[in-house]
Amino acid sequence: MNKILILISIMLLISTSCYGIALNSYGHIVEETVQENAQFYREQGLYKIHIENHTLEGNSFFRTDKGYLTCITLEDNVPSILRLYDTDGQIIFKQTFHKIVNLTLSENKQYGAFFDGECITVLDLHTAQMKRYAGSVIFSVDNNGDPAYFDAENNTLVYRSASHHLVEQPLQLLFYKDQPLVLTRNTIALLQGSTLTPLYTTSHTLFEMKVSNSALYFVERVAHGHSFVFTLYLCKDEHTITQVDEVHFDRDQQKTHQAIIAPLAYGSIGNPLPIGNSYAEIQQYGYSPYLHPGVDFLGDDYENVYAVKPGYIKAILTTGGSAYWRMGIALENTSAETEGYLYAHLNQNSIPYTVGDYVETGDLLGTLYPWGYYDFTHIHFGRISCAGTTWNGNWWTTDNPLPDVVTILDTIPPVFENAYGSQLFAFRTESGTYLDPSNLMGEIDIIAKCHDIINSSWRVDVWDLRFKLHPSSNPGSTTYERYAFAYDMPLDTYISSSWDFLVLQTIYSRDATCYSIGDYTDREYYHIITNSDGDSVITEYDQYENLDTSQFPDGDYILEVIARDCSLNETSANMTITFDNVSASEPEYENTIIAIFPNPFNPEVHRTTCISLQSIFTTKNLHIHLYNTKGQHIRTLVPRESIDSVTHIYWDGKDEQGTLVPSGIYFSKVVEKEKVSYSGKIIMLR
Repeated sequence: MNKILILISIMLLISTSCYGIALNSYGHIVEETVQENAQFYREQGLYKIHIENHTLEGNSFFRTDKGYLTCITLEDNVPSILRLYDTDGQIIFKQTFHKIVNLTLSENKQYGAFFDGECITVLDLHTAQMKRYAGSVIFSVDNNGDPAYFDAENNTLVYRSASHHLVEQPLQLLFYKDQPLVLTRNTIALLQGSTLTPLYTTSHTLFEMKVSNSALYFVERVAHGHSFVFTLYLCKDEHTITQVDEVHFDRDQQKTHQAIIAPLAYGSIGNPLPIGNSYAEIQQYGYSPYLHPGVDFLGDDYENVYAVKPGYIKAILTTGGSAYWRMGIALENTSAETEGYLYAHLNQNSIPYTVGDYVETGDLLGTLYPWGYYDFTHIHFGRISCAGTTWNGNWWTTDNPLPDVVTILDTIPPVFENAYGSQLFAFRTESGTYLDPSNLMGEIDIIAKCHDIINSSWRVDVWDLRFKLHPSSNPGSTTYERYAFAYDMPLDTYISSSWDFLVLQTIYSRDATCYSIGDYTDREYYHIITNSDGDSVITEYDQYENLDTSQFPDGDYILEVIARDCSLNETSANMTITFDNVSASEPEYENTIIAIFPNPFNPEVHRTTCISLQSIFTTKNLHIHLYNTKGQHIRTLVPRESIDSVTHIYWDGKDEQGTLVPSGIYFSKVVEKEKVSYSGKIIMLR
């Protein structure tokens, strides 16, 4: 081992009390600091922070030199919102970003920086001005707002437009004595002018570094079998390095290493593992809806999390604050596209690894971060696919990992609920009109409402759905059978979410009558089981599928819907319906929405969307009310006189105050003399 420019002084532990710096049991540097007296809570579906008599919105909190910076990060990588407040708690900046990775502040707390999925964004916390730089998830920002970052494509350190070639890929960048400090697997080097000057080299692994009170601390990790020895050093200047602490860590924790797929309760067979959210189920925590890209195994605060498969650590990063640290572990050591596993919501200071490490099945990865909301501490677990020497969070989830969990014990089948009043299932035309099940005609959608319970009190969604038609006169025979879909599709939640949105609109009903939602208090899953061409693969064409009742003889049928969970527990439910196409005549629709176009609607592209209303009788005393998904009224539109029994009403995407409303789903209700005659859905994309 060659150490450059050092003088080792063996002073184990004695500096800890002097400087308040030590190692925790996982080898991370911890510093005794005054804890922020901030209270985190949810109110009316929104995340709130109470600090110093101010109420801020967010679920992550950072103190700036002149106020506060908060971040809203929902369950994983749906769009995040940054808010900047002054010392009086008044908001001075708000913006939504698709991704906020590794949010950090400069030492003087005048600048914030994060990776947005494509570039590094630096935010001036005084002026709220932003600059973007083509970097990676490995970066730091100085007291002037200049970032130092790793250019992975060219393998260089970039700082103030100058590039410096790196022999090793950096694990961490900091600023020390106002210059970039680079931590690689074997070297710590300081950029002085145009030269990278090594401060410390070793044949072992350099694990972490921290600058505190103008002093540099770093950790060296030595492997002994399945144990790690972490040693903390203090670098007071470039010539004196002092050892100040040492801890031993056993990463396999005496486990049996059985070939199982379960990140919690490792080695326990037939364990009633509780699940809080299932794969691809709809989620909406007061903001935009999305599909859950993984499975949430509920656990205890600080419970151990274990590797389910051997692999190579490709990512250790956060998509928000302290609660969103995660690890991406690839099954193969390659920069090409490969599969792996995601473990999210870990304590950062409990992860005893660096990017590039190899782990075995059953190795301890870290501990669960205390969630703080609704007793929902959990490991978010997913099977993912990505490429690159390191992974920056832009990955796909490939499929549902829960059916592969051989250690889970679940014997309770799914449960059906009434979807429409006292009806077990709902029947709807393509235009959105709900039908009487005793008089079904033409092309229809069938909506089934069901959920599953997996060893907890939380309603989760099912694994798959299918349905059958039996003639009422011979219920033992089957006239028609179709597979609806399985919750096993790939999701691009961590990239653009455009595919997620298409899938969400295909499998879930979201109108005002059958409104699907999943949050901490409401979990209602309305499935459009006819939006399928009969296989488990969801495509862009499935949303146009339906059941054409005219293809069957008129008469009574028994509709049977079958739901299964990931443990293959099965439930079926049925009701009698009637097809009647022969006697069907054209219905007279009074004051009915016959079209909304364009839909989806972007006011910056289309200027307006047109709501076409079939108004056979009159438009007097008729209004169209617009509501958001929270049920809040945002606008009232008044139709003009009809032309040829059709009235066109235009909406410019603004509320009553003339402000453009945010992206999302809005409901239009036709109201005449306080009677609602029809509800339509408008999708706003901005």
